[in-house]
Amino acid sequence: MIRKQVGMGTNTLFWHDLLVGDCPLKAKCPRLFRLNSSPNGSVSSFKFWEGKKWEWAFSWCREFRPYDTIEWQLLRLLLDRVHFNPEVPDSFIWTPHKSGLFTVKSFSLELARTSSGWHIVPIKGLWKGLVPHRIELFVWFSILEKLNTRAKLAHLGIIPPSEAHCVMCGTFTESSNHLLIHCSFAYHLWSWWLEVWGLQWAFPADLRSAFIQWSPPHKGIFFKKVSNGSTTPTPMAVWSPPSGNGLKWNVDASYHPSLQKSAIGGVLRDSNGKFLCLFSSPIPPMEINLAEVYAIHRAIKISQSCTNIMSHNLIIESDSANAVKWCTSKDGGPWNIHFILNFIRNSSSADSSVEIIHKSRAANAVTDCLAKQGLSRADDFIAWV
Repeated sequence: MIRKQVGMGTNTLFWHDLLVGDCPLKAKCPRLFRLNSSPNGSVSSFKFWEGKKWEWAFSWCREFRPYDTIEWQLLRLLLDRVHFNPEVPDSFIWTPHKSGLFTVKSFSLELARTSSGWHIVPIKGLWKGLVPHRIELFVWFSILEKLNTRAKLAHLGIIPPSEAHCVMCGTFTESSNHLLIHCSFAYHLWSWWLEVWGLQWAFPADLRSAFIQWSPPHKGIFFKKVSNGSTTPTPMAVWSPPSGNGLKWNVDASYHPSLQKSAIGGVLRDSNGKFLCLFSSPIPPMEINLAEVYAIHRAIKISQSCTNIMSHNLIIESDSANAVKWCTSKDGGPWNIHFILNFIRNSSSADSSVEIIHKSRAANAVTDCLAKQGLSRADDFIAWV
């Protein structure tokens, strides 16, 4: 989840840190690692600048043998994909967030995606904005059984066990599940609503099960709002058409950590919102920022294959601030996809009609759906409409 972004190379270990690919070079070239006279050297200690060209300089403990030569050829191929910026210090980026910066929300979402526990399921549908935030927090604490009920206070020794009875019915111990489901007072309240909706419901053992079982009993607008959202519409990003006779690509990427799969998707539309082209493709597993770069790259490649598209002003819109920054900068970005970034930069600089922009939220659900569908595809899908 934390990846090293190499600049000058002074704070990055050549053999031990993740420099290129999906594992350190000492794992890819173990024989050369043992032969190298500086196994703990930094990246900058193995290179020197000759004019504007980066040259590698290694010192070995003995002459190469045949198997060493094979690894040396592999190492040279890997290093050909690496480019450095001597003016930028080494830094870390937080890969689960598209900006590269750590946020508590992105950490929580990553934890939820990688967890196989069923306890995450009820939380997923909680934060809908249907009620004030303090009520959502109350429900969250209730599901997790973290409310300061009398049973919990008695367990902590704050009140005597004799005072742990329910404040409503005074018969049973006051736990979260009893207070909100099984207490006679709560039961009558639930029964009243079930009668209004014309439903029969076998009350579950706990709030967690109740939250999982919940689904709208009818298809009316009221029940859709109760189940899926707020009575006050949440502001959404609206797709904005390109100006004049221009065309716009919306691209997105998806990553499934448990399946170790990545995919990209995109849709091309004209100024009237008419769909012109769709694509949905599986790609090698990679973190979401790199996948967004692949999506931009695919949109440009498809556009260049059609002269009719390139005759218009072309906008490529992504919701990854990191990907857009890498593609629009003259240098920088992850070194393992530098050849793709160079292609994108050269394409946009050679053709001034191509513009790559960022929008903070996805402008439509189509690209998100196409990217997620790509996770289950075996081959690329492209459709001209």
